[in-house]
Formats: sequence, C-alpha cells, structure tokens
Amino acid sequence: MPAEVLAEVQNGLAGQGAHHVGSRPGPHLRMRSVGAVEQPELLEHGEILFGIMRLPVTAPHLARAVVWDEPLGVVLPAAHPLASQSSLTWEDLSTQRLLWYDEGCAPGYADAVPAQLTALGWKAVLHPVDQDQQALFVHALQTTRDLVALRPSTTVTDDPQLVWRPLPTASAPRERLAVTALAGSRAARYLGRVAARCGWPYRA
Repeated sequence: MPAEVLAEVQNGLAGQGAHHVGSRPGPHLRMRSVGAVEQPELLEHGEILFGIMRLPVTAPHLARAVVWDEPLGVVLPAAHPLASQSSLTWEDLSTQRLLWYDEGCAPGYADAVPAQLTALGWKAVLHPVDQDQQALFVHALQTTRDLVALRPSTTVTDDPQLVWRPLPTASAPRERLAVTALAGSRAARYLGRVAARCGWPYRA
C-alpha cells in the first residue's frame, strides 16, 4: 500500500488537509494491517469501520471511494536483460513470467488484471508471491530468471534496484485503490460526504 494513499485516506477521513483548513478536526483514526480477504467480514460485523482494497472487489454490499488510480507498467530488476530497453513489446513479455498476487492478497484484482493482459496479447504464466512484503518482492525479482512484475511507476521510482517500463498499449490495466465501508451504514454515509469533499469517485 503506497504511503501516500494512507496519508490521503487519513487526512480525508479525519477532516484534515488543505481542503479543510480552519475547520474542526474530524475523528481520530487508528490504522492496522488487515488482509483484503478478511476485510469484508470485519466490516460486516463492525470490527472495522473502513477498509482499503484494490478494485475490483468480489464482496457485495460495500460502498467505495476511489483514492488511487494509476496505470500499471512492467517492473524489472536493474540487472534484467530487458531493463536496458526503453520500451517493451508483447513479444518481449511473452518470454517472461509474471510475479503476481495470490488470491489471498487481492481477490478480484488478482484475476482481473491477468485476464486483461490475455486480451491485450500476453497470456502470462503467473508466479504467485505475497507482495505485501516489499523486501520479498524485490528479492524474488532479483533471484528468479525470466520474472517481471506489474506496478504503477510511482511505487518504484525511488528504488534504485528496480526499473519501470510502460506496457505496450494505450489501454494498460490500472491499479485502483478504494476506501470501503459497509453499504447503508453510518460509516458509508460519512465516506460519501468525505468523498464529495475530497473529489474521490464514490459508489454507494
């Protein structure tokens, strides 16, 4: 989860930031790490008020406000043979396996993006890994032959061990992160008001 997303969510839900100068602060938020698979049940039982998930989500009855929407590109270790190329082709990528999320990390998203890639011309062989651990993500790329990953450029630009290249298409799959709440709940109504104030696309 990019740090800037957490900051955007914290500031938006707590009523802070430039759009809220001079107003009373909103509620104090305590964040904790919860897997995407567990979040819908915790929302339903009121154990958490909000979640942050990658879209699409398969769970029903969730209101959502999109706080992050970026195109995906190819991430390679700096020593990868394709890293020296400024652009890649589908033929280049056809020889590579894709380091990808398993179902437990991002249900819905984990299936949707490979399906989009197949439609675009790359039926990638998936290499699942727990990508919530950045060190393991980088280690897997550096130590496994013929392996690349997909991420938005902003998440890897400060890492000298990695390079980013755009996908060879004008309609690349996108990573969209959304704040979620149980539809019809007080939290969902509050999220709707925050989304309107912050300019987050909202769906009840």
